[in-house]
Amino acid sequence: MQAMESTEKSLLLGTPGDYRPMAYHEPFTDSYRGFDIELAWRIAAELGYEVVFKEISWDMLAHDAKTDAFDMAIGGISRTPQRKEELILSDSYLETGKTILCREVDAARFGSLADVDRPGVRVLYNPGGTNEDFVKTHLHHADCRVFARNAAIPDCIAAGKADVMITETVEAAFYTRQVPALAAPLLAHPFTREAFCIVMSRKRADMVRVVNLVLADFRARGILQGMAKRYKALF
Repeated sequence: MQAMESTEKSLLLGTPGDYRPMAYHEPFTDSYRGFDIELAWRIAAELGYEVVFKEISWDMLAHDAKTDAFDMAIGGISRTPQRKEELILSDSYLETGKTILCREVDAARFGSLADVDRPGVRVLYNPGGTNEDFVKTHLHHADCRVFARNAAIPDCIAAGKADVMITETVEAAFYTRQVPALAAPLLAHPFTREAFCIVMSRKRADMVRVVNLVLADFRARGILQGMAKRYKALF
């Protein structure tokens, strides 16, 4: 992995690296993979930059953006009204929505959000992002607990250490394909409608216009659609 510094010819890309299949760190090769990582490489190439990666956390995303800890951030970042108000965001490039991940044997238990929000239902969510916001807004009776390592939550669910993970449709669909013991019974009817975006630091605020132009060009040329088609087996 490249050194974590940027130059005039490089972009320092922040990513939590814990969100399959969008952006995740592969320890065996010490590299980042996923839909968003490919998108970031393509955008950088269009603009004549190389990419340097930096691991960031969800709970420090806003702070890091405001203090120029990176140039851009990507990795399953939802474009929310609050983030739009306080951060510099690109246009959206992939739609998603909140849903649940549970054990396949429990799928019949959860036919609605009300079925999740019951005493005794153990819910896990990662801190600092829209999953935490959703839990605090909508779940008032379930046993909701924060779990710092987002990528480890599906294994906890499969092992029976918790009942439900709050996540997005793309992540839920990925894990149901990868882990037969898991299910996403409400995948076709997400609780929310959201979309992913790129966060720009303040020092790179002037780049948001050209990034949006690149995204629009990718959409017009079918590049985004082609990427989605190739990754369809994952989400």
